[in-house]
Amino acid sequence: MNTRGRDLFIGLLLGLCMLLLPFSAHAEIKTITGKIIGFTCFTQGYTCPIDKKDPMVSLEKDFVLVTPEETYYFLINIGMGLKAKYALETVTVTGEINEKYRSIKVDTFEAGGKVVWSQEMEDELNRQLYEGN
Repeated sequence: MNTRGRDLFIGLLLGLCMLLLPFSAHAEIKTITGKIIGFTCFTQGYTCPIDKKDPMVSLEKDFVLVTPEETYYFLINIGMGLKAKYALETVTVTGEINEKYRSIKVDTFEAGGKVVWSQEMEDELNRQLYEGN
């Protein structure tokens, strides 16, 4: 690699680090307990879905974790299926919280006192599915 190419590469690498720095500075690991509620329902002030058979479950674009203090967080790395399955239930999540974006990058998702999803579990399943044993 010539000097100009190396300098360009280093400049791009430093630029990327500078872009990512603000995101990592705002994140902290926490454990939060709350209810999984449809985002539209929550922001519109409705109590919905009423139960898991309510059609609103399938109409929701996303679900959020709502704390007893009425603070909500998006669970950014959890699939819709898992969030819909636990709609209206009290769950506990542990992960990186970004207060600015009201989001959590979840490490563990607990319901009924047991871990039902974790990033580690998903990573292991992906390894088994795509890399073999």
